[in-house]
Amino acid sequence: MHIYKSKKEEQAQVIVVGSGLSGHAAAYSALENGAKVLWIEKQDKLGGSALIATGTFSAAGTEIQKARGIEDTVELFIEDLNRIGRGKADQALLRLYAERADDVWAWFIEKGLVPSEKSPFIDPVHSPYSIPRTSTPEKNSAFEYCRVLQTEMENYRDSLTVMTSTEVIELITEEGAVTGVKTVGKNSEKEYLADAVILCTGGYGSNFDFIKERMPKYSEIRSVTMPHTDGKGIMMAEAIGAELINMDYMVGYFGAIAQEGTQNASFGTLTSGFADRWKGDIWVDMNGNRFINEDGFDEDPRETAIDKIPEQTSFIIFDQAAIDAAGGRIPVRDFDKWVETGYGIKKADSLGELASSFDIPLDNFMNTIAKVNKAAETGIDEDFGKEVNMPISTAPFYGIKAYGTTFMTQGGIRTSVEMQAVGVDGKAIKGLYAAGEVQGTSQWGGYGYAGGSGNSPALIFGFEAGRNAATAK
Repeated sequence: MHIYKSKKEEQAQVIVVGSGLSGHAAAYSALENGAKVLWIEKQDKLGGSALIATGTFSAAGTEIQKARGIEDTVELFIEDLNRIGRGKADQALLRLYAERADDVWAWFIEKGLVPSEKSPFIDPVHSPYSIPRTSTPEKNSAFEYCRVLQTEMENYRDSLTVMTSTEVIELITEEGAVTGVKTVGKNSEKEYLADAVILCTGGYGSNFDFIKERMPKYSEIRSVTMPHTDGKGIMMAEAIGAELINMDYMVGYFGAIAQEGTQNASFGTLTSGFADRWKGDIWVDMNGNRFINEDGFDEDPRETAIDKIPEQTSFIIFDQAAIDAAGGRIPVRDFDKWVETGYGIKKADSLGELASSFDIPLDNFMNTIAKVNKAAETGIDEDFGKEVNMPISTAPFYGIKAYGTTFMTQGGIRTSVEMQAVGVDGKAIKGLYAAGEVQGTSQWGGYGYAGGSGNSPALIFGFEAGRNAATAK
């Protein structure tokens, strides 16, 4: 998209801060509803986390479902979302998401988005829906939605100013209402005024100091989020009286291999390939105790179990026999290099040596191994009901230290269904809107991950925020 620089950017009616999925949707929707828009992005290009995210989108009652004979309803969608999220979502926001999803997906199809041939499907990455309702673009990238929105915004280029490499550092208020923003860019500070500001600034997954301060339970969590996801939008909103919600909870997806000296992780370090599809491994916590059925089909119990163990830290334990049974395949990239490094993955000639190398209490660990080997003999896992039980008894032995890892953050700015930020006094803050991960995914998803719940709500709520900000009186 061309970067438009109007000479009258100060006269915008709506300022959109951030350019991920929600920012794209909010900017377009505000333009479509007649507003002059100033769109500010602190990075040097638009896209935010959409640049690295996959393109899953979940909706009920879509034409693509009907074409494949799949019957679905909004009410069933809501039921599934509440099951996966344990009923912890704001029900009004969850319903808005479920009711608007079909229309938004249809809009993208109408504007030229091509769905993948496998759509719709049941997403295997997170807790499964009861029926196929997740789709992706032909190119499985979240940025495909941004491409469509950028093309449509070309129709409103005279009403749009886009500023990149510009960071919003403060919200301007007057008599309790938000009236603009303060920015810094190219070594100078500047103020811009508007009737409304929409925060689409994402979460705080890469701000480890913020996490340690606000939620010390998750001080060891790793993150695959982009470096700029620092929670600044959330902090700016809090500074002018916005209420934050669900700031005591994070979903620690399993798990990033421990790397020395950093909490940032790459997708290549994730150990999710062990879950469900690889047999013969067990997972133990820092005390040497198993805590989950490692092979269950549903990912959600594993994700929520991570939340309950010390420091969200686990050890994946297996032996040479498990590797041989898998034909030598180990679901970790560059496994031999990891072993050679000897930090996140360790190899030992005895189980005692392995436990010692990770500082796992030996008695607990050996008791766990004894139970696992008994389950292999009897075929019955009395603790967790695992169906395929293999002994851990053939040297050499291996252990992988893995940390709970966040893809999205669950806490954020409380909003109304109009996407207005809500103050600590329970009243909407005039002139301030929020959409996407800056709201915290728990507001619409509850305590868990559902397929498509990172992209669909960000787009849906971005559209809502843009329209409401543009038409507010």
